[in-house]
Formats: sequence, C-alpha cells, structure tokens
Amino acid sequence: MRLKLYYLLIAVLGLVTFAGCNDDDENPAPRPNAPEAVLNAFNAKYPDATDVKWETKGAYYVADFKTTASLVEIDAWYKADGTWAMTESDYGKDLFMVPTAINQAFNASQYATWTIDDISYYEYPDATKSFYLIEVEKVGQTDMQLYFKPDGTSIKNVADNGVDITPDTVI
Repeated sequence: MRLKLYYLLIAVLGLVTFAGCNDDDENPAPRPNAPEAVLNAFNAKYPDATDVKWETKGAYYVADFKTTASLVEIDAWYKADGTWAMTESDYGKDLFMVPTAINQAFNASQYATWTIDDISYYEYPDATKSFYLIEVEKVGQTDMQLYFKPDGTSIKNVADNGVDITPDTVI
C-alpha cells in the first residue's frame, strides 16, 4: 500500500513539474482568423483595444474587446476587405453610462418604471443610422425594445423578438 502511495506521489509531483514548464516564448498565441486588411483597419480604429477575441458571424469578422478608456464591452464588425460595418457597445443595465439625452428620453417614456435588461449603442459609418437600444421588461408584460437616436429622439418601441442586430439589420 505504501508503495502505491509513493508512486502516486511521484506521479503527481511529475505532473505539477511538467505543467509549470510552459514554452510561451517559443509558441506565441495564434493569430486571429481575420484577414490582414481587417486587422489593419481594426488596429487603426481601436489602437487601445484590449483582450481582443475574433469570430466570424455570417460574412463579417467581429472583434470582441474592451478599450483602456472604457469599461463597456464592444463588438466591432468588419467586412473581409477591411471596411468597418458597425460597432456595438454594451452598457449592461447602467442608464448612467449613456448620454444625458438618452437617459432623459428613457425616463420620460411610458417604460420608465420598467426594469432595464440591457442597453446598447449601435454605431454605423453613416452616423444618421446610429442608435441606442434599451431592452426593458416588466412582470406580466411582453419584453420591449426601445430605439433612440443619439440626440434622445424616440425612433420606435417594439416587442422584443430576440433577434440579434447585425450591420444588415434595418431599423
């Protein structure tokens, strides 16, 4: 029995020793799967991006990241040729992180007493298409999506259909 414990102890020490021998200097992290044009455009637009993770969604390359100047989570969408298509900034449930005009517009709406589920800002190359989306819920009611222009003007209020917004979504 003691011999088995001895061998088990040696095996555990061996695993711990080898686990600590990581060769990070010789094996750098793999490059993102995005084309060079996309990476160059992203780095030019977001030079202070941190914790960048890439994925593809349909025909788009999407960078999920934060910046050193902001606490919000950001997704930037690019076409394969490096053309920026859209950026989504996720503010969570914090109405105080959005511009005053959006805060005031929400508080003046019929949904001001509802619970905020999520707030996002969708920014497009054509600034006239940019908008804030506030998702709200209330027990016994259908969840709602409230769309606002950056100046606080209400665009529309619709039942939450659960569909994600992409650069191709028509508002």
